[in-house]
Amino acid sequence: MYRCRWTGIVDSRLVGAERDEMLAAAVEADLVEHVARLHGPPIGEVRREAGSVWFLTGKDDPNENGVLRAALGNGPVEESVRSLTEPFAGRGLPMMWWIFTRDTPPARVDVALRDQGLALRSDRPGMGLDLREFDPPIPPTSTTVERVRDPASLRTWASVVGKAFADPAFVESPSVAFNLATGFGDDGPFRHFVCRVDGDCVGAATLSLCAPGVAGLANISTVPEQRGRGIGGAVASAALLEARAMGIAIAALSSDDLGVGLYRRLGFRTVCRHLTYVGRPDGR
Repeated sequence: MYRCRWTGIVDSRLVGAERDEMLAAAVEADLVEHVARLHGPPIGEVRREAGSVWFLTGKDDPNENGVLRAALGNGPVEESVRSLTEPFAGRGLPMMWWIFTRDTPPARVDVALRDQGLALRSDRPGMGLDLREFDPPIPPTSTTVERVRDPASLRTWASVVGKAFADPAFVESPSVAFNLATGFGDDGPFRHFVCRVDGDCVGAATLSLCAPGVAGLANISTVPEQRGRGIGGAVASAALLEARAMGIAIAALSSDDLGVGLYRRLGFRTVCRHLTYVGRPDGR
């Protein structure tokens, strides 16, 4: 675990491990607020209690219910974990539980989660970037990137993301429903982008502005037949440049194995681990 909590203020005096801790806190803040924003009413409920953040939709899917941040306190970890899993166990719902750590999670937390029926499913690098140092790559020829501004373009964006991640159900995801309900103005927490090659949509990205002072990158995707041409870098760079133009100094993301190389080329570095436990908690 790490000590720092994101305050929305970038301390340019920090270097080395302290700077990475600041970036790690920004990664956590972005991801927690991103998912919390998508799963509030009318889709579900989000609770913030004593430093913990959890959400519940009632769907029989571990990605649709879970603990995004757990403030376990100084008392017995087992009791804190049991208390946070009770809302899901009482309804017989599967859930996820996020941990952000600079090292491996304490063994007692891992044991307490497993005792409640949750097991580690993924261990992803949380990556950060100082946007003041960002040097965008030259985009490939015949590419243009544009921001999504209307429902038709949003559905095109969603179809690209769904195709890239082999998830056709993404067109019905909370990301799509949220923007259809809230619109596409500059005051919204999300901005989506599509990349075209000779007029065809082949890449997509999301810029999350949910956490103050952080540009969160998500849904960076390229359709399979166009990979290896720099499409992902082009659409991600457009989102990052828009954030920098807004005065945002920090970018953050959680990467899968496929994306790590791309993000390193853009200047991101790994500053924490983003662990996801999933399961159906013990209903006793």
